[in-house]
Amino acid sequence: MSSKFKKKHKIKKIIRELETKDLSEKNVNTNNTELPESTHHYNFFPIILICLIIIMIGVVSSSILYTLGYFDDSKRFQDVEIELGNKMVTLKDFLINENDISNSKLITDINTIDNFKAGTYDIILNYQNKEETVKLTIVDTVAPTLELKDVTILKGKQEVTKEDFIVAVSDLSNEVTTNLETVIDYNLVGTQTIEISAKDPSGNETKKQANLIITADTTKPVFSGIKSLTVKKNANVDYKKGITATDDTDGKIDYTVDTSKVDLSKVGTYYATYIAKDSSGNTTSVKRKITVEHNADDTKELVKQIAAKLSNDPEELRDYCRKNIKYSHNDGGSDPVWYGLKNKSGSCIVHAQCFKALLDAKGIENQLIWVTDKTHYWNLVKINGQWRHMDSTPSPNYHEKYSIMTDEQRLSTLKGRKWDTSLWPACN
Repeated sequence: MSSKFKKKHKIKKIIRELETKDLSEKNVNTNNTELPESTHHYNFFPIILICLIIIMIGVVSSSILYTLGYFDDSKRFQDVEIELGNKMVTLKDFLINENDISNSKLITDINTIDNFKAGTYDIILNYQNKEETVKLTIVDTVAPTLELKDVTILKGKQEVTKEDFIVAVSDLSNEVTTNLETVIDYNLVGTQTIEISAKDPSGNETKKQANLIITADTTKPVFSGIKSLTVKKNANVDYKKGITATDDTDGKIDYTVDTSKVDLSKVGTYYATYIAKDSSGNTTSVKRKITVEHNADDTKELVKQIAAKLSNDPEELRDYCRKNIKYSHNDGGSDPVWYGLKNKSGSCIVHAQCFKALLDAKGIENQLIWVTDKTHYWNLVKINGQWRHMDSTPSPNYHEKYSIMTDEQRLSTLKGRKWDTSLWPACN
């Protein structure tokens, strides 16, 4: 029971006793009872009134002092708990009674406390010059956030870390420890469930799952730079120059070249085989065309072989060229004779050169001749001591009109074209 209540109760008791005594005296007089002469009646009311006033002043003063806290030993402040990252507390949060706020103040500087770091802190407050210490507890009950993604790798080519799966991870504490919880079997082709955890310093933990897809490598390496190659006879050839083999996972890889079927000592067309193999065993094989070019000796030998099968008749030699070499617009490059006899086609200059080569092989005197604009070529052949025009280019309506021609006959087949008569002997 408080002292304020006891004082009020005491005053009420005195008043009741006075009222009882006064009523008793009134009752005696009412009954007309004679009082003894020696008994005197004293008036105590003024004294009682003064006492009551004094008591009331004491009660009111005590009440005021109590209200002001001078006689109150009770706590004015309370412990506070907040979630990590929430808004920092104020003086009002520590008060038990909000009405005490005008007489209270914070001694501890709240701004020095990091509300993103869990812990318990002593907070000193003051109420009417009286200090009191309470606890501010910052708790972390929220687990980190974690976002994962699926990952695909090739068997035997790649391995993964937890970072490969994590898209985002965060926590209010800014301190998160992640861990790959699953033991991965890299030899297993297919899908594996991967679990990753994220834990903050307060022990709050989040676990998420993602898929690891392991696929077999079935992609073959690719060659670049392989083109048909033309080389001279007996040349020293670098078959790897300008050629690379690349794999989609191994990158640039080595390769081998099989040239066992290429004979650089003989004119002809051959094929070299390029082979590349990646670390997964995928193999690529590509053939490369190798053309071994002839030389002057090869051309002479070819002409010699053909001439040996023919007579010394210029018309037979000419007809061989007409029948075996089809007309085309290809001039035969650097060696028209080889081109015409091997490829069986060519322009008028190819025909004329091949005919000349056969005539030379037979020892028959001849010359190459052409019109002034060089749009047509043929041959002058000395037959029985006389020069005559002979044309080995197939053309029934023109060049084949006469077998052996004089100048006049030749002019009639050239459609108005002429040759420089000063450069070649006359055919009369």
